[in-house]
Amino acid sequence: MKYTCKYSKRIVALLVLLSSVPTVMGQSAEYVKRVVCELSDEGMYGRSCAHKGDSLAAEYIAGQLREMGVKPLAEGYMQKYLTDLYSVDGECSLSINGRQLKPYDEFRIVPIRTWTGSLWSNSSWQQKSDGIVYMAVKQLSMQVPIKPSADDLLQWYVQVLDSSELFQPRKIEGVMHVNLHRDYVTQNVCGYIEGESDSTVVFTAHYDHLGMMGDKVCFHGAHDNASGVASVLGIAKHYSTMGKKPHYTTVFMLFSGEEAGLQGSKYAVEHPLVDLKKTKLVVNLDLLCGGAEGIMIVNGKGEETQPFVKRMQAFNEKEQLLPEIKLRDNAANSDHWWFSQHCPAIFIYTLGGRYGDYHSPYDTCDKCGIEDSYEKVVRVILNFEF
Repeated sequence: MKYTCKYSKRIVALLVLLSSVPTVMGQSAEYVKRVVCELSDEGMYGRSCAHKGDSLAAEYIAGQLREMGVKPLAEGYMQKYLTDLYSVDGECSLSINGRQLKPYDEFRIVPIRTWTGSLWSNSSWQQKSDGIVYMAVKQLSMQVPIKPSADDLLQWYVQVLDSSELFQPRKIEGVMHVNLHRDYVTQNVCGYIEGESDSTVVFTAHYDHLGMMGDKVCFHGAHDNASGVASVLGIAKHYSTMGKKPHYTTVFMLFSGEEAGLQGSKYAVEHPLVDLKKTKLVVNLDLLCGGAEGIMIVNGKGEETQPFVKRMQAFNEKEQLLPEIKLRDNAANSDHWWFSQHCPAIFIYTLGGRYGDYHSPYDTCDKCGIEDSYEKVVRVILNFEF
């Protein structure tokens, strides 16, 4: 049953809390940019199961929370669970007619179920070699998350960027290792700052990304979603230096498994570490590198979220921080979704500004402009009043 938050004294108390936090952000933008760079470094292996990049990222995040004095919600901050994931490990190479193709830029490995008949017919050629279907297209599809099927019958093809020299493929030589990890142990990272009340405000973001394409191509995931994780850690850092307890207990949850179908947040809701009936608001942050054109609030039109959204809009209008605050209906497009079935939950992402290509190896730290708008976005979220 959907839990609808009533407009009560508790809502007023939460709004007072969000408008009375200390206003000195210090070097928060510098801190969040550093976190974005460290989480999107090649040494995190794209923060998926390849080389256990998800665990490396989780340990890093837990270390940040520990250093701030944020208390763990689970043992060692880790809420562990099992899931199924694919990885593309080791060598990933393809040559056609003796010409070596560049991974990602000239060929991509994609689940066959994502194709429609029209896309098949629009390819200039298809050829099967060593059990792999190769298909030439004029434009490569966006790299999509690799999601296991329940029956292990998922088929694969290799999408090749067509060119005149490859139009008649005489010789195809490919080496690719697509590995299925059944019952893979991953984890959400969860901590809290105790408040005067046991009711909670929850800040969330997913830290996982697409992993690797062989041993050469890393999906860094700076915008998606090292930026959201860094923002949550920046908020945690701010609350941890308040010098007094917040009115409500403030919770920080960083999820794995988002790219594979919102699995980490689903597990967190099905195995809650906080009482969702006492959760006043969930703020999920995803895709935060930009902000030059404002922010979008998903589920911003919901009756249960309106008190918070209107507060943000009124504060932004008064302070003239962001060019625009747009609202969308609720959608299952990020980790707020499962929470929104039980308590008020919103998903915020930035509009415009500097960030790398979505779901590509070029979503890197140097292309992320989180420092340009971070403090403005966070002031709107927390309703800072100077």
